Amino acid sequence: MSKKKKKEPVVEAIAYLSTTGPLWETEKRERNQERYIREYAKAHNVEIVGVMRRNGLGQGDCNQQFEKIEQLIRQKRVEGVIVANMMAVSLDIPDAYYKVGKIKAAGGVIITVDEG
Repeated sequence: MSKKKKKEPVVEAIAYLSTTGPLWETEKRERNQERYIREYAKAHNVEIVGVMRRNGLGQGDCNQQFEKIEQLIRQKRVEGVIVANMMAVSLDIPDAYYKVGKIKAAGGVIITVDEG
C-alpha cells in the first residue's frame, strides 16, 4: 500500500526584504533576496501575499514596518512574516527575540529562510 502524503496547511505571509550595503545597490540586492525567499516559500508551503521593503532605511523605520505587519496579523489579514534572516531586521539578539515575541503575541508566525 502506498502512503498518502499529508499536506501541510498553507501559511499566508508577508515577505520582508532587508539588505545591507551601498544604497545604490539596494534594489538589486532586494530583488535577489526576494527570489531567494520565494524559492524557500514555494518549497515549504508558504504563500507570499505581500512584500514590504526596507529600502535601505534605518532601524527605526524597520521597527515601524514590523509594527504594521503586527497590525495586519492582529486583523487576520495575514498569518505571518517571512525574512531571509533575523540579523537583517534586528540590531542584536535581544532585538530579534523582541520582534519574534511581538509577532507571536499577535498570533502570527515568523519564518526565517537561513535559520530554518
